[in-house]
Amino acid sequence: MNRRLSNAAGAFLFVCALACPASARADLIPWTYSWSPSSSTVAATSGPGGITLTNEPLVAAQGDSDVVATSLRTFASGPSVFSAAAYSLTMQLTDTLSGQSGTLTFTGAFSGTLSSGSSKITNAFTGLTTQTLTLGGNTYTVTLDQYLHPGSPTASNPGGIGGSVTVVGDSVGHPSSVPEPSSLLLAGLGCSGLLALRFRRRRRPAASPAA
Repeated sequence: MNRRLSNAAGAFLFVCALACPASARADLIPWTYSWSPSSSTVAATSGPGGITLTNEPLVAAQGDSDVVATSLRTFASGPSVFSAAAYSLTMQLTDTLSGQSGTLTFTGAFSGTLSSGSSKITNAFTGLTTQTLTLGGNTYTVTLDQYLHPGSPTASNPGGIGGSVTVVGDSVGHPSSVPEPSSLLLAGLGCSGLLALRFRRRRRPAASPAA
């Protein structure tokens, strides 16, 4: 292929690529979150025991991520019983680029038995375990469905409640500053047309001198 024609085709393809930008990568979308329980302690229905729930201070994230809403520890000076002891956990989520924020609240209840040397605590999520927020044109889907049983009051490692967040992005940055694809495409067609016209004119043989 002639070099000039090759250059014209290359220019056309380059501008077409600009005219059809790839979809926004959700894994690049920055956001922050925090979690707080309705109460730092859920008391046993009967007996001197209870379960403590921690806050999750502000955390920075990017794209899809697993999250831990709270850590769980037990305390008891004697036999205790939990019978659907309710709690709630609230997540505050902020889309970093737009600054828009929203909150989601998840609920559950503990049941089981607890003593100074043993723990048999179950959890039941009582509300929606998957909820959605749309912030800054990005859709955040939060699922809270993971439960790690807390050990006895003498255990070193805590239990916990957690889940995951998925992000679907409509845009990254400021889409208003990006030219319309149709404008870029017309510009590309115009540029490639001019290059092709110049190529044809240069290839046209000179007219023969009159006899």
